[in-house]
Amino acid sequence: MNAMSKPTIDTNMSEALRAVFRTADKAQRQKLVPILPPEVVEFAGVSMYVDPRDNYTDRMIWRDGQPPEIRSLVALTELVEGRNAFILDIGANSGAFTIPLAVAAGTGSRVIAFEPNPTMIGRLGHNIRLNGLGDVVRIEGCALGDATGEAILNFRARNFGQASLMPIKPGVRDGGTLVPVRPLLDFVHEADGHDISILKIDVEGAEVAVLGPLLTAGGWLPDALLVETDHANKWDVDLAGRIKELGFKITLEAEQNTLFVRKGAA
Repeated sequence: MNAMSKPTIDTNMSEALRAVFRTADKAQRQKLVPILPPEVVEFAGVSMYVDPRDNYTDRMIWRDGQPPEIRSLVALTELVEGRNAFILDIGANSGAFTIPLAVAAGTGSRVIAFEPNPTMIGRLGHNIRLNGLGDVVRIEGCALGDATGEAILNFRARNFGQASLMPIKPGVRDGGTLVPVRPLLDFVHEADGHDISILKIDVEGAEVAVLGPLLTAGGWLPDALLVETDHANKWDVDLAGRIKELGFKITLEAEQNTLFVRKGAA
């Protein structure tokens, strides 16, 4: 079946599977995952094509009817709603942040969605088209790092959303692919002319390599950063401390994320 073809499973069977999956234990869910049906899920004026078989975020959207990091998403949506926003979504996955933020943002907004995984690039592009956002969102099919080059993107079994430039232990790793890497500083000049700038990053532990050069360059900074801080204990730099030193305050800690907002900026 083509990855974007219309699912053949009927609605009643899909709902029955969803009900079973919600109440199943971990072992039962693992057995069910391979037969879960790809679907288009609608929430808050957004349509998302999701495939629960290979991606945790898609699986949670399929199960719950909304993204798993909903508090973080709502907080960013409130910042950009109706405003001419510049949004950098680093680790865009299938578009769980990209699509709702692009829909909420005002006229003239631009979203740059960074996603190096070839499978997720296709799914993200499909969701951009599904929501008529082709003139708002641009996909950059690369990873971000501290220098231009290339690296192996490691895949995690049954969860493309946790693909990472960081090592994945052999029992969980499911292959990898060579991807281009570019520095974040190559893109920040595009913020000119926008009223507010937002950066969201979820790169499975590689945050220091991506954000480090930005935080030490002494130039442009976004008005708000949503950083996945779940891997902070593995960082060799205190990114959160550095961000606060630059005039940001923490306004939300939820869903393994921390939202930093620059004082007086938003």
